[in-house]
Amino acid sequence: MKRLLFLIVGLLFWVTPLWAYLKVGVVLPLSGVQTREGQVLQDWVNVLTSALWPPGSIQLVFLDSQGKASRMPALVKEAFVQGVDVLIGPARPTGAPLLAQEAQKLDLPLILTAGEINPIKQINHPIGKVFRTGLSTRAAVKVLFHCLHQKGFHQIGLLISNDYWGREGQHWLEAYAAEYTLKIKATRFFGPKDTDVTFQLNSLLDTQAIVCWAGPWASLTVARNADQLGLKIPIFFSHHISPEGFLQTYPELQGKPFVGAAFLAPRAFFYGNAQIYDLLKEFVRTENITYDLSLASWADAFLLLRRGEEFALHHRLAKGLTKVGLLKGITGYYFISADDHYGLLAPTVGVYQYQDLTYEPVCKPNKNSF
Repeated sequence: MKRLLFLIVGLLFWVTPLWAYLKVGVVLPLSGVQTREGQVLQDWVNVLTSALWPPGSIQLVFLDSQGKASRMPALVKEAFVQGVDVLIGPARPTGAPLLAQEAQKLDLPLILTAGEINPIKQINHPIGKVFRTGLSTRAAVKVLFHCLHQKGFHQIGLLISNDYWGREGQHWLEAYAAEYTLKIKATRFFGPKDTDVTFQLNSLLDTQAIVCWAGPWASLTVARNADQLGLKIPIFFSHHISPEGFLQTYPELQGKPFVGAAFLAPRAFFYGNAQIYDLLKEFVRTENITYDLSLASWADAFLLLRRGEEFALHHRLAKGLTKVGLLKGITGYYFISADDHYGLLAPTVGVYQYQDLTYEPVCKPNKNSF
């Protein structure tokens, strides 16, 4: 705990008061079945704000979602009534669409930490004041394809679960394959509750690599079946299997590559915000928890907010956020602009395998992203 306090004090040397007062609405599940997850993130948010803002310059308004997407309209109205300057959240993807919709109705700036909303400028589709941090499925696909291209793969097969997880991934896998000079030779589907996918695996043996896009449990089935077959070609998995607690519980997934965040890399291969990287490592150790990508998403959200303040005049926070440009987070590097309120740079993230209680880079984060 003393080391954690030391890191926080150290960070305060490179931050100075910008606004007299900043009010932030934080959307978390602080009751209900997701309470433990919400409490951990609440503690992490308190650590982050203590490190990044001087005392008295920021107020956190915690808004309890109870783990229900249906609570978002009421929470956004409560935030508006309380006069918050910006909203940050949610903890899980299901709440993101409604949270973004309601925040835009009331013209509240919002930094999303989960969900598949990708705020990019499109014709007849204004971005509004919505921003994004962390690893979305779209970004994760680009990270994986960058790695496959880097490794010299050209022909791949897709193994897709026939559910929300899989369909979401399939959309982006098909959209970006050509951009990374990858040819999808075949696509096979399986049910999320299937226990035998050997037929699908065997039908993809004429590819150089298989990309499995599915939820954690369906991915586990694929890994088990691949081991039973003694499959020689590599199978790459999505970011959905990356939480350390899940990998420790199911060793069948260990040694198999998947998309992860930059902070999972050893310090020697990490090029993001070193102070927050150290703070996260100490927080995980002090709290006796395992690594999860959500911790990085929330850290990057508050880093973005802190930088956005530097460019904001007269509390025009959303305008300030669009001027951030290059942001060194712990998920990876972002380039935030008026045309892209997300801008996660795929080469700066990474692909890993988990072995012997350690995340080992398969494609390490690369700071030369331009």
